[in-house]
Amino acid sequence: MSRQSTPTWHLDEATLRAYVNGRPLTVVGASVEAHLVDCPDCRIRLGEVMPHEVVDRAWSAIRAHVETPRRSLPERLIHRLGISTETARLLVAVPAFRGAWLLGLFLVTLFAGLAALFTGKYGLVLFLIVAPLAPVAGVAASFGGDADPCHELVTVTPHPAARMLMLRTAGVLVTSLPITLLAGLALPGPAWLGVAWLTPAAAGVALTLLLTPLFGSTVTATTLGAFWSVGVVTAARVSDPVEAVEPAMQLIFTLLTLVAVTALVLRQPSFDHLGRQS
Repeated sequence: MSRQSTPTWHLDEATLRAYVNGRPLTVVGASVEAHLVDCPDCRIRLGEVMPHEVVDRAWSAIRAHVETPRRSLPERLIHRLGISTETARLLVAVPAFRGAWLLGLFLVTLFAGLAALFTGKYGLVLFLIVAPLAPVAGVAASFGGDADPCHELVTVTPHPAARMLMLRTAGVLVTSLPITLLAGLALPGPAWLGVAWLTPAAAGVALTLLLTPLFGSTVTATTLGAFWSVGVVTAARVSDPVEAVEPAMQLIFTLLTLVAVTALVLRQPSFDHLGRQS
């Protein structure tokens, strides 16, 4: 491969200024561009004769495009509700707002709802396991470093930890509850069964937030999920899976939620550890 030779001639200042100003260079226009590609000296001189306003304007536009990402559709919708741009960006950074999470949640919930509708008892067991654990899994992902690609940003954000806690948890509930509620409405049996899973879900979310600073989000959510799954399966084998969400259990889950929320309020300093868990 032959080495390209260095140009032995250079563009004069008048030609460079005409090129910068966009004046037609009928014969030499193409050769000027070809020469600038090969000649570093003339490129330097071209930068010297080019107006600084043009360069500054171009760089400002490039930096604005690169450093200020385009707002997503959920972010724009949240902003229209009166929430600031910064808060909306922190909210949509929750893993539960990502397309993969929403698609996975929709498919799993749809499968559980259809199983409950067409296969009776065993399908109901599956739905009662999946429905309360969906928001718990979302909360765990929102405060687990491995699952959340924005956990470094959350860690160093100047917002109060309690505010970040509420924002990210709200983001999870906004995406997970409507999908699961719609699937619950199609369940066979009494109408209250479609919303009976809300109390164990609330207890699971509250306990996950309370225990994550101590044990980490993954361990906490996995342990709570295992206990809940065993409880539902045991109720189904002994008698009826609905017993896992019967009125007496509703009262227990409600009291458990209140205790966990009270403990969260009293232990606000522990919120600083959320988002630092791996």
